[in-house]
Amino acid sequence: MTKDSNPSRIKKIVFLISSDIEIRLILSKEFTQYGYQIYEFANLHQVIPFLKIQKPDVLIIHYNNFPENINILTAEIIEEIKQKCYFIFLINKSLQKTDFSIRLDVIRMGGNQIYYINEETKEIPINAILNEIDHYLDLQTQQTIHILYIRNKEEFNDIYIDLLKQSHFNVDVFSYEQIPELLNHRNLLLLQELYYGIILNLYYPDFLGIELASIIRQFPELKYIPLLFLSKEKDINRYLYTIQKGGDTYIIHPTQPEVFITTIYSQYSKYRLYKNSLEKDLMTNLYNHHSFLRKLEMKINIYQKANQSFAYALVDIDNFKKINDTYGHQVGDQVIINLARFLKHNLRNYDTIGRYGGEEFSIILNVEKKEDALKIMERIRKNFSLINHHFDNQIFQCTISIGIAMFPEFSTATELISAADYGLYQSKEQGRNKVIIIEKKHLKKDSQ
Repeated sequence: MTKDSNPSRIKKIVFLISSDIEIRLILSKEFTQYGYQIYEFANLHQVIPFLKIQKPDVLIIHYNNFPENINILTAEIIEEIKQKCYFIFLINKSLQKTDFSIRLDVIRMGGNQIYYINEETKEIPINAILNEIDHYLDLQTQQTIHILYIRNKEEFNDIYIDLLKQSHFNVDVFSYEQIPELLNHRNLLLLQELYYGIILNLYYPDFLGIELASIIRQFPELKYIPLLFLSKEKDINRYLYTIQKGGDTYIIHPTQPEVFITTIYSQYSKYRLYKNSLEKDLMTNLYNHHSFLRKLEMKINIYQKANQSFAYALVDIDNFKKINDTYGHQVGDQVIINLARFLKHNLRNYDTIGRYGGEEFSIILNVEKKEDALKIMERIRKNFSLINHHFDNQIFQCTISIGIAMFPEFSTATELISAADYGLYQSKEQGRNKVIIIEKKHLKKDSQ
């Protein structure tokens, strides 16, 4: 095992189980280069005692010459893991003619997906397996769930605020008197970015909750955020009217704690999927251009007030047109996906990554010094150049160029992007595969 060069990112754990040492080595090399922590086992019997020490995020089982009691062994493994884990089975191509039966067996053993491999030639669909795991892990990403609770003077609100906190929701409570300031145009971007639901009461001293809901829906930034009404009112007509006026659900007090929390979580899950469909790039599941720019603007606003620094980096794949021309656009797309995966696994949880467009990526680095930004991106540049990309039975490598600009030396989003883009241009001019930090003195010098 290699020492983790990025302690702020928790490595995802993959168990590889195969009696074929060559297949284990191939898979181990492919996964390790992206930052996964790999544990290899020759058989299922070796796995069970090891689970007391380490639990996997993904378990890959090469289904070859396993014992007749494999169902019992996999059941023991599932019971011992006691957490979400993705099970992938690798099956020899010779069994593909019985595909349905194989898939049924795998499902009954607790498996999630199968891939066919050629055990003789060691041909393995590496890209498909990695892409499938990317998708699974993206869905499992944990995040703090922020809920906005606008309460009236009724004491029953305290019960539900405490329930949310006990269930690990992050609850911000505002009184109805604070609403004008809360809905000030300066706060709308923060409300849109931060909250996954707003809980309202049906009645307030000076207005109705339905009226407040109608006002909230007038703001484009809050048009689709879940609005959940909580009230003692049991009139079915009031319930229907509330839903018609923009409410997403109506909870009658008193209600069972499990029902309340499940309802909140259900609304959060739906809204998260909706936000992801708007904010994430379909190919890479990184922030798309528009949503990344919004996050950059919010970062600037927050860091301006706090008088803090951060770095903005622009990353571009070198000679990308040549990759497309040589290997085809499908392989070019896979290289983009590979770089996205590499960035996600090798940058820190609190850095922000987006796909700027085409083969370019934007990154917000939470560092105060340019030297730290340079160190991080140099590691990214160097290690990505070692990644193996696949085309049929061929393997090739490619490099990236990187430009960096620091906030607040460049104090607006336009200035940061322009400066980092100039750094990217300088990297290309100097032969590519370089990291260039741009300062204002460089721009002044070059303009002379």
